[in-house]
Amino acid sequence: MAPAPRITVVETARLVLTRPHPEDAAAVFAVHGDPETNRYNPHGPMRSAEEGVAFLDSMIEDWERDGIGYCAVAPRADPAGVFGFAGTQLTRRLRPDGIPVFNLYYRFAPIAWGRGLAREAVDATVDLARRTLPTMPIVAVIDAANVPSLTLARRVGFRASDAFVDREGRDVYMLPQDRAADTD
Repeated sequence: MAPAPRITVVETARLVLTRPHPEDAAAVFAVHGDPETNRYNPHGPMRSAEEGVAFLDSMIEDWERDGIGYCAVAPRADPAGVFGFAGTQLTRRLRPDGIPVFNLYYRFAPIAWGRGLAREAVDATVDLARRTLPTMPIVAVIDAANVPSLTLARRVGFRASDAFVDREGRDVYMLPQDRAADTD
């Protein structure tokens, strides 16, 4: 039996973002099991391929339940060559009233760093979130020491917010509805 086809969510100049696919399990673990990509993750890197499969299953379930979620990110020239994940997920854990917000997420293998690929993927997924649920707040939860992630979030237009609280003590940033992003 042939594997199910990938569902393309969005394409950019250099990237293709797809709904997570069962065949992404190795890429999930490669990215999330790497100590370097998890330097600022309070839970550290994934310890087993099984953890990767569980996370992948949760990403697939988000898409099935909410019609939006985290995407597998690959170069347009090699759509099966997933090197990262980016997107927005509906979450209720940042608000005491339990009302959902979008959580922006991005994590890429070191081979993708420093080339503007994360910015390209984040811009595409933020635009997708705005088209899907235009008034839903979009937040990013970032460790204060994670300067590269914070720099990216600020360039996209995120600003510090005290309206939301991360239980793990990380800083929370919110994207204003007008999304006045930096141009550099």
